[in-house]
Amino acid sequence: MIPMLISMISGILLCTQLPCQIKLAYIFLFISTICIFFGILQKRTVLLPLLSVFFLIGYILIHPFIFPIFPLNHITHFTDQNKWHIQGTIDTKPVFYGKRLKFSIRSELLKDKNKSFPVTGKIRLVVSGKHPVLRVGDKIKFYSKIRAIRNFNNPGGFDYKRYMSFKGIWGSSYTRGDRIQIIKKENSRGFMGIIEKTRNKISALIEQIKDDEQAALLKALIIGDKNEISPSLREDFNRAGVSHLLAISGLHIGIVAGISFLFFSHILSFFKILLWNAWVKKGAAILSIFPVVLYGLIAGMPPSTQRAVIMISVFLLTFIFEKQHDAFNTLALAAILILIFHPPSIYSVSFQLSFAAVFSIIYGMSSIYKKTDKQIVASKKTIIFIKKKLWPFFFVSFFAIIGTTPLVMYYFNQISLIGIITNLFTVPVTGFLVVPLGLLSFPAYPLSIKLASLCINISGYISGYVLAVVKFMSHMPFAAYKTLTPSGFEICLYYLTFLTVLRIIKNIINKNITAKTNINLKLSIIVLFFIFTAGCCDAAYWLYHRFLHNDLRVTILDVGQGSAALVEMPKGSSILIDGGGFADNSIFDIGAKIIAPFLWRNKIMTIDTIILSHPNSDHLNGLIYIAKHFNVKTVLSNDEGADTLGYKEFIKAINENRIEMTQFSKLKCKQNICNAILEILYPPPDFSEKKLKEKWRDLNNNSIVVKITYGTISFLFPGDIEADAENELVSINGGKLRSTVLVAPHHGSKTSSTLEFLQNVQPELIIISSGFNNRFGFPGTEVINRYKLLGSHIFETSKNGAITLVTDGHSLSVIPFQEIMAHSKINLQN
Repeated sequence: MIPMLISMISGILLCTQLPCQIKLAYIFLFISTICIFFGILQKRTVLLPLLSVFFLIGYILIHPFIFPIFPLNHITHFTDQNKWHIQGTIDTKPVFYGKRLKFSIRSELLKDKNKSFPVTGKIRLVVSGKHPVLRVGDKIKFYSKIRAIRNFNNPGGFDYKRYMSFKGIWGSSYTRGDRIQIIKKENSRGFMGIIEKTRNKISALIEQIKDDEQAALLKALIIGDKNEISPSLREDFNRAGVSHLLAISGLHIGIVAGISFLFFSHILSFFKILLWNAWVKKGAAILSIFPVVLYGLIAGMPPSTQRAVIMISVFLLTFIFEKQHDAFNTLALAAILILIFHPPSIYSVSFQLSFAAVFSIIYGMSSIYKKTDKQIVASKKTIIFIKKKLWPFFFVSFFAIIGTTPLVMYYFNQISLIGIITNLFTVPVTGFLVVPLGLLSFPAYPLSIKLASLCINISGYISGYVLAVVKFMSHMPFAAYKTLTPSGFEICLYYLTFLTVLRIIKNIINKNITAKTNINLKLSIIVLFFIFTAGCCDAAYWLYHRFLHNDLRVTILDVGQGSAALVEMPKGSSILIDGGGFADNSIFDIGAKIIAPFLWRNKIMTIDTIILSHPNSDHLNGLIYIAKHFNVKTVLSNDEGADTLGYKEFIKAINENRIEMTQFSKLKCKQNICNAILEILYPPPDFSEKKLKEKWRDLNNNSIVVKITYGTISFLFPGDIEADAENELVSINGGKLRSTVLVAPHHGSKTSSTLEFLQNVQPELIIISSGFNNRFGFPGTEVINRYKLLGSHIFETSKNGAITLVTDGHSLSVIPFQEIMAHSKINLQN
């Protein structure tokens, strides 16, 4: 099954990159099927056409998700227009994110003043303030605009639009809770209604536990509801290396299968006809599949649960067919079935982590099993216990961590150094006490609510000790470390090394050394040599890219309505000018979600200088996460604070991490960094004294203005200064302002970019950092007209995404992330 799985995944990945060949795919699928048919008739091998079929099935199944065709009444045709009265049915469980409630609805009707008409398509709805009790299946109505799903378009950034499209969601809306009208309450019927009621009843029992964190943990462990796990608690589990406990997987499903199998075996053993025909275990295996699937449905069937349900069901079927169970084939079959039903699962983090962990465990244990068998002498009871119980348990945790490490680094940029130790306590306590007691509440509930409640309470009490251990371990200073993001090439090298080393170990411990074993050993060593060589080449590339290059690079990031720019000086010094941000970081943290991932992907862990132009949230709040989690050496600001939570958090992070913050009056206004000149042109040193008399000197107009010059190419970053500040800047530094590139002051506001200022700067290129269709109307139409009169090239992050500028001091390459211009790369010669 493994070659079939690889073929299907290859087809899915190809369609992602080349989605327009669907007719050709159907033609080749027909030809491959005919080849298989005639191959079987002629008793020839059909491996190649079979692999081709799986490849084409993968391509065809993912195509509707990559290249959807919408009907005329789909909501995508009504996005970013006027407001509508929207009617639809709640499709997913409403969940709180910070202070806001989020869920998706199946839209059914749109209405405005003149007409109403039926529509299709899902919408993500965000609700603020007080709201009525909402449940899946409720039919609701509200008044809002439908906005198209958009990305922050930065190199290597998360593709949120594709993520939502795989869920079938193509629009988003926002409304206040008191404006939602419930037309019809949900009335659960049928089988899935029973499942939902069961979840709700067990959830209600769990909510009786007074400790909120224990209740949240039990909901995750027993019914698969992780929505109440707080970000801080989730981070504790991540740092302790036991975040896998929060996902219902093989441990939980295995307990259900084991208990069910023993129960049905005992019941069926009373029937003599089954005993005589050797059908007790077969019958128990068949019957056990039903509670396994039922529990999977109650848990919501996330990818890890799907994988466990399929693998254990296949294992139970081996009793019926009297076939030997092959773990690799079962794992591959589980993946194939999941991808057939939902091809986008291949891009799911939980899918990748789940299968990587199980594959690593199976391959690792099969490779070192004989070694542990030889090394442990079973002469004493203690050694027998270590051999049969502790050693395998240790290696299972070890291989699970080893198998998922590169993926955890890629998606979460963090590794836990204490995961194996923490797992030694938390996994057995959770697996043999917390989860079984919690699961007992399901059969106990119909018999006695008090008995079910007792099971939940005991389970919750024990989970308190699990939480205490997790928190204790996670708060150790060496528990976890932030990491750089490995590239796809580096991840491949890692897994190739892992597989090759285990193969060498397996050959070494093999008792029967043959010529074939010697050849395999030599080939493995040769492969390791090539891996080492490739690793050295990769390290050399990044060493040059980061620390040995002679060019200057500037990236104006797409942070929505805000501003953030990364400057990479010759020889690797990194300067971050502002960090973007929203007013409330709990809703969306630009620093954590946009800037930090961009830095990690570019192998940057140290920021030599952070320059905060002024403390408004759209320039400041993205810097808080950077100050907390990166090695920041210096922070430059104008010393002007703000009475906001964001500014207080920023100063707290600076103090806790002992980051140098020089007073503005003592700053060097001109610095030479590897032949690149950094100048602070504004505000004047005495601006804080003048602002008491001159009311126009507000936070925007007191912005730090920075100019960076390398050879004949220069960049001007004016923050949010407006007309008055621009006039003063011209009077102070008129002759110094001329620059090749200008970042538009105040996001292209009509209160900035005066003609006199622009004539002094004379930019060949102007970059506007602003949000798409922002409520401020940035950039102003009259401002754009002024830019055009200058003959400047104009780029907007809201349209072009991140703008990367690279110069050797003589020429400038401009590379917008979104290729929507007639040409995607501009070269300016000076």
